[in-house]
Amino acid sequence: MRCRSLLVLLFAHLLVGLHAQRASLNPFDIEARLPKQALEASDAPASLAHSEVAANPFNVVPHRRADAAVRTDPPAALQPVQEIATRSAFGPSLSEENIFWLLVVLLAFLAFAVASKRDIVVKSWRAFLNDNALNVALREASGLIGSTPYYLLYASFLLNAGMFVFLIARHFNPETFNRIGFLILCLLGTPLLFIGKHTLLYLIGSLFPLQAEMRRYNFLIMLFNCVLGLFLMPFNFLLANQRPYSGFLVFWLLALAGIFYLYRYLRASAIASKFLPQHLFHFLLYLCSVELAPVLILVKWAVGSS
Repeated sequence: MRCRSLLVLLFAHLLVGLHAQRASLNPFDIEARLPKQALEASDAPASLAHSEVAANPFNVVPHRRADAAVRTDPPAALQPVQEIATRSAFGPSLSEENIFWLLVVLLAFLAFAVASKRDIVVKSWRAFLNDNALNVALREASGLIGSTPYYLLYASFLLNAGMFVFLIARHFNPETFNRIGFLILCLLGTPLLFIGKHTLLYLIGSLFPLQAEMRRYNFLIMLFNCVLGLFLMPFNFLLANQRPYSGFLVFWLLALAGIFYLYRYLRASAIASKFLPQHLFHFLLYLCSVELAPVLILVKWAVGSS
């Protein structure tokens, strides 16, 4: 009799436990993997579900994703670091309007250089084509008054050459080189490069008995660059617009500059013709170290930067 009573009490206790649990919910089921209909059928108020989860340690609650704004937005402390990392080393970028007004300033300086002596362009062009005109221009360029128009025209070339290098580099890699820092580097680096070359030629003429020849060669370089600067000025305006024909124009201008310098070397060879038979090794040494090496270094630097 006592055993029967204990069995009845145990059965009643099990019935109470089963009644407290939802009939359609298994504590070992993973709710995220249950069919949608089963979840809808076994839905209960939030308070009841929370109490069941807290009561049954085997219940698996589906993972809730965090808010999208919290997940995607970086911390506020990291935003300045990201801005500094994406900023170019050459500073802020340049707009088309800024480049246009800078070219207008260079054009005004060229007009001032031409106005300093009305026939300076004609004399430079004649000396560019003829050796006799070159000798006449060299004699007229003696003294401060005679040489000032040539120096002004040469300064215009140096500025336009720096602008030309900037526009060429910007054409191949605008994201890196369309910066105000790189523009200043081109406008200052080009004059320093040519001034260093003229200084080296002057030192060679002073150390060796070549003073007259080096003076003539220095003037030849300056004269040819003055003529080249007259051609670069209008083409810089065309390159600054970045039209569909800019790619063809870039290579055409590079070929034109190469033709200019080849013609200058041919004219310069007449100056060194009397030294070639006896000093061929020294001439080749000068040609490689002074004429070719700086150009190759600049080309390698430009290719590596782009």
